[in-house]
Amino acid sequence: MPLKITHLAIVALTAALSGGVAHAGGFTADQAAAGETAYNSNCAQCHGKQLEGPDAPGLAGPDVMQNWATAGGLYDFIHVAMPPSAPGQLGDETYLNIIAYIMKFNGAQPGDEPMTADADKLAAISLPEETQAGAAAAAPATETAPAATTAEAAPAVPQAFTWGKQLPGGPTPGATAAPAATTPAVPQAFTWGKKLPTVAAPAAN
Repeated sequence: MPLKITHLAIVALTAALSGGVAHAGGFTADQAAAGETAYNSNCAQCHGKQLEGPDAPGLAGPDVMQNWATAGGLYDFIHVAMPPSAPGQLGDETYLNIIAYIMKFNGAQPGDEPMTADADKLAAISLPEETQAGAAAAAPATETAPAATTAEAAPAVPQAFTWGKQLPGGPTPGATAAPAATTPAVPQAFTWGKKLPTVAAPAAN
């Protein structure tokens, strides 16, 4: 019984970890690479090498991803209307590769599962979520700048090595402080109950 429970726990943990990579997928790296070639041949003339336009609407940025919503929405449009010179003539595989490239360009991370023309699967691929999560995962961690430290103390260099001169920024030597005046510790029995006057220490030369 303990062995069976342990096995079930491992299976559950594996499933949980697999589900945690929800935004690493939707297309493969090979599809994105093929899509880049297809895009440059059929789309870049109007949509720009960097997907910026301007002769046709740009295909980069969160607003664009939000506008199309899903890979299915983008596929439904381009596979019947693009390119203008030969609408719908590139073939399903090429259209899917172009979508994979557009997603990767916008930050989505490729996975192991290839994108297919299955309508339900395409509709389940959220362009905003995939691109935003992928870009966030790829961004380097921001390093916190160290807090400002107090000024460093000047090194204690013996003046024998500085020819008796004070180094810049070092402590200024001053006269030795005169010791505080003290009252002789004489029992009052020897002073007839009177306190002796305070004698100030001689000033330093």
